[in-house]
Amino acid sequence: MIAGVVREAVNAVRGSERTNTVPGFLRPIDTAAVARQLDLEASAVERGRSNIPPPDTDAPDAVEQQILQRVESEWTWQSGELINNLRAYRQRLTSYAVESEFTRLVVQAKDTLAKLREADHRAEAELGPLREDYIAARDELSDFKKKHRLTRAARARARRYTTFGLLFVLIALESMANGVFFAKGSEFGLVGGVGTAVVISFINVASCFLLGLWPIRWINRRNVLVKLFALVLSLVGIVAIVALHAFAAHYRDAMAVVGEDHALSAAIAALRASPWTLDNLNSYYLFALGLFFALLSIYKGATFDDPYPGYGPMTRRHETARNDYSDQHADLFDGLADIKDETITLLDGGIVKLPLYPQQAANIRAQRAALIQSFRSYEAAVETAGRQLLAEYRDINRRHRSAPAPRYFDQVWRLPHSVLESVEVRTLAAEEAEAGLDMPTTLAELRRYSQEVLDEYEKLMKTYPHPTKMG
Repeated sequence: MIAGVVREAVNAVRGSERTNTVPGFLRPIDTAAVARQLDLEASAVERGRSNIPPPDTDAPDAVEQQILQRVESEWTWQSGELINNLRAYRQRLTSYAVESEFTRLVVQAKDTLAKLREADHRAEAELGPLREDYIAARDELSDFKKKHRLTRAARARARRYTTFGLLFVLIALESMANGVFFAKGSEFGLVGGVGTAVVISFINVASCFLLGLWPIRWINRRNVLVKLFALVLSLVGIVAIVALHAFAAHYRDAMAVVGEDHALSAAIAALRASPWTLDNLNSYYLFALGLFFALLSIYKGATFDDPYPGYGPMTRRHETARNDYSDQHADLFDGLADIKDETITLLDGGIVKLPLYPQQAANIRAQRAALIQSFRSYEAAVETAGRQLLAEYRDINRRHRSAPAPRYFDQVWRLPHSVLESVEVRTLAAEEAEAGLDMPTTLAELRRYSQEVLDEYEKLMKTYPHPTKMG
């Protein structure tokens, strides 16, 4: 960055910039070509033999007017190009004016400081509470991990809709399968069997999911008493699930033997007397199928959240607080770094280039003065060319006249005026008043603004750091 600035400054001192000019600028008038184009000799001979212009006239004749029109037209075009070049020089001088460049840099620095301070005020109101929430959640999570001796990251929670969708599918599949088994003993046939199966399947899947979600996961707790209590609850729950499916199998056998009205009491009696003995092979299928779906439900419950109870919710609270703070931080501060860098680059470039501006401006003024002097010589050459063409025409005209030549033939032709004396040219060529800025003081002021921008940005980032910088 600094190297690029220095390179531009060196090019400026060398005068690499040049005012664009069109081809033919300040080209001399080719009098021989004009004479040929106007057929000057033949016209002078013919008009001289006819004594044109008359001796008593004071106005140039048609041929002389053509000569003057050609010469003055070229002069007018060149005058316009001179003014364009002087305007370009004025624009270049303006770009190398120390005072204007210093003012521009100061305005840029003050604007950046205003944006940084405005962001500081907004952050205090909008970002402060979110930062406190994030710090509190971060400290809470850190204390939890230390207390429970956790060094791993929390497991991602299973997707809620995916899990509940799977549980719904399990209930549906188990209900359809069990409905076929219960249909044979139900007085309502398949509809009655499915109705009974839905109730049993819902109780089976829901209770197994909850069993895996709470008691089984709480076995992972570090506290021995909590671990034992969770283990007992888990064993009781598993026994209850097995008993439920054994009851369902006996209930199916009872429905086939005594009917739906007396099946409940018969199933309970059979479960007490011989829990593992069933009358029908399909009842064993019913028992095995129920346990399979129960196992899947327990697994989904145990893996629904982090295996260590409380770790998942606390981690999610921390992540939510962190994301809220990070998003608000981005809304406030994204772009400020670019503005800061751009301003520092401009100020550093100004510190390198401003000392070179006076020399560059002097070079431009010297080029402008040389251009003006060249145009002054050009105007003299234009008058010389016009006089040569007129003299050629008048001399030939005189030699072929029988009457005296007009008196104005002896007058010396001049340009109507000098473009260099016009108000516009004088204004464009005038020396611009430069404020007497002390260069060391000016550069010290720019360095102060540069450091102030850096300090303001660093203070803002230190007070409201990004979450990645907060540990």
